[in-house]
Amino acid sequence: MIKVVISDYFLTDIMKIAKAIQKVKQVGPNIYTSRSRNTGFIKVYLEPVMYLMPKLSGNAFKVLITLSYGLQWNEVEVIFTRAEIKKLTGLNSKIVKASLDELENFSIIKRLGPNFRTTYMINNRYIRLGKNK
Repeated sequence: MIKVVISDYFLTDIMKIAKAIQKVKQVGPNIYTSRSRNTGFIKVYLEPVMYLMPKLSGNAFKVLITLSYGLQWNEVEVIFTRAEIKKLTGLNSKIVKASLDELENFSIIKRLGPNFRTTYMINNRYIRLGKNK
């Protein structure tokens, strides 16, 4: 016959764990999911982006990531001036314009509005912030 000694601390820990499990069963597992909107990340869909990688220039990709910086939760439209894109990327005006043209030619972005107040709609097939609509 084997004699097992269980300490009071061990029993207390087991009781705490059992109580926690019971609480989760009552409330449901959603208490452990975040209810806040995390704004420090973007979703990049790998298959479509990897398809574009050999075709897209590094500068265009840099501009795309910069545009995604302006995304809001569940929105696909961003407002940036070319000067802001130039400042954020470190690229010159000519390269920014060429990169925007390249992104638009691949249907990754669509420019909306006049040149002085252009907004960009980012195709959510490639990059997204938030849930799919």
